[in-house]
Order: sequence, then structure tokens, then C-alpha cells
Amino acid sequence: KSEHHQLMGSVLSKVVEDAYNKNMFRNPKTLLKDLRELAKLEFEKLEKTHTLVWSYMTREEALDTVLSGVRNFLEIVKENKLTGPYRRSELKMTPQINHKFKVCGIADLVFRDTEGRIHILDGKNAMTPMKYEDEDQLRWYALCFRLEYGKLPDELAFFYFRYPSSNPPKSHEGESDWSGMIKVSLDEDDIRRLGSEAIATERAISSGVFEANPIPKNCTFCQFENVCPPRQEQKKRNASKRKKKKPKEAPPTG
Repeated sequence: KSEHHQLMGSVLSKVVEDAYNKNMFRNPKTLLKDLRELAKLEFEKLEKTHTLVWSYMTREEALDTVLSGVRNFLEIVKENKLTGPYRRSELKMTPQINHKFKVCGIADLVFRDTEGRIHILDGKNAMTPMKYEDEDQLRWYALCFRLEYGKLPDELAFFYFRYPSSNPPKSHEGESDWSGMIKVSLDEDDIRRLGSEAIATERAISSGVFEANPIPKNCTFCQFENVCPPRQEQKKRNASKRKKKKPKEAPPTG
């Protein structure tokens, strides 16, 4: 729902995309300056396409968050060596999962390191690492990559624009190994599970028996929450349960 966070995230995504796809790393002396300038221009362009009321935060605060994120991004890249012979941002994968349909995934960052290991990363501007992130997001990209290129990635991880190693989040303060990244596990069972879920979902939709499965922590970010019948019914049921559990007030005395 927050256009402010969407704006900041979109700007930072553009920074990552151009840094990798336009090989801006070849000019290390001016890299920070060039990326900060890119971020400012992208911020000014995208803010015209968003409905923004600067009450939650000021425009200056949002822009400062983005510019800090640029600096932090470079710190995370350098510390974790997120470069290699092959690197691609916003990699779109649309492989065939069976003879009936294709799946799709657009990965923030994919790179092959000097040892030939494949990494798939997703950048987050979140203030609370792993509170809302779904690890299956990265595993889904791994499934798409496997179908597209015939190889399972060696590492999946989220990285956080607000929290390089020099500024760890409160949840990781005092941890000497905080690097700005949180790795996500992956094995063959994950790939089989997600593949099976995708096929089962497609079959259900094709059969006309697909039903929404509202999840409150996800629905709260959806702009259609207030007009989604299954979500509204769920909210009514939850409200009714809370009302039943509410203790009765003590009768007046005297």
C-alpha cells in the first residue's frame, strides 16, 4: 500500500540493474557518484508516477534513504564479492514447466563467481529483515533457473540496502558475521515441491475450482484488499472470534 516504499524500492532496483547490466563497475573511482546521480534522476522521474502524500515521511527523508541505500549496496557488493565473469540484473526467466504452460520469474541479481558457482540474490529495502520476506520467492527463481538453464543455483540470499555490515539491524546487533545478507536454504525437495504446487495450481485454475487463500501479512500490501470477498469474509470471521473472546466487564458495584 505504501507508495513511498514502492518508490524507494523501484529506484534502488534501477540502481542495481544499471550497475550490473551496464557494467558501471568498470569505473570504480566514479562509481558511487555515478550511481547516486542515477538514483536522484530515477527518483525524480518515478515520483511523478506515484500518488505521494509526504506525511508518513518527508520527500527529503525518502531521497536520503535511497542515497544511503546506494552507498550501502556498494559496501555489500564489495564485502561479499557479488561480482564475477557473468552477472545479470532483472533476469527474466520464462521456461516451460510442462507441455501445457510456462512459469515466470524475474530475479533481481544473478551472477556466476570466479569458481563457477551461481548465486541468485534479491535486494530488499526493508526495515525489519525477514519479517515479511518469503524464502520461497528465491526458491521459485531457483526453479525457473533450473528449468531455463538446467542447473540448480549454488546460493540464494536476500541483501538489505539499509543494513551493510557497518550498520546491522537491531535484530543482529553484536553479531560479528553480519554481512548485509541472509542466505536461504535450497535442495531438490524444494524444487519438486514448488514445481508440484505450480502444476496443481494451474490445473485448479483451468478446472475453475481455484479459490483465493488470503494470508493477512500478505494481504495488507495488496491494493485490492478492501474489495476482495475472501479477504473481507476472513476479516469478519476474525473479528467475530475476537469479540467472543473479549472478557465481559465486571458489573457495577454499590
